[in-house]
Amino acid sequence: MANLVTQAIPAKTLADALQHVRDARASLAAYLISLTPEERQALPKMGDKSLAFVTKAAEYAQSLPKLMPGYMDVPGFVADASVSADLLPLFQELDGFTADVDSTRMEAGSEGYTAALMAFNSLKDAARANQPGAQAAVDVLQVRFAGQGKRKEKIAPAAK
Repeated sequence: MANLVTQAIPAKTLADALQHVRDARASLAAYLISLTPEERQALPKMGDKSLAFVTKAAEYAQSLPKLMPGYMDVPGFVADASVSADLLPLFQELDGFTADVDSTRMEAGSEGYTAALMAFNSLKDAARANQPGAQAAVDVLQVRFAGQGKRKEKIAPAAK
């Protein structure tokens, strides 16, 4: 398996990126909402085809207001359509960005965990050979695996 993550990200680069994300979030805070998972689940979903439909319907609602029901909030509808369309490019950019950040984090974690297991096994071998300091290192590291000993198979009760 190739080592895809080969260098640390400088602390200043990470701090600057995090600050930019926080600044972007703060600049939109007055316009963004948070939904619970249940609220998200209950909403009708809108994809690319639906976005075009909603945008066009909002244009008609605005240009033909006499044909809209009196109880309809046409300005609210137009705002909804506009906000949805306006946020789409930002969402797509952020979605790709978070996917890349998560992929890199996952790969680095996987590579690190694999290397840690190799180091741990090497330290266990060294401890078995009574190498100085090895057993102390194994004692610290093996806490990660506490309670994960070999599992005993349950014996089925005998049929009567």
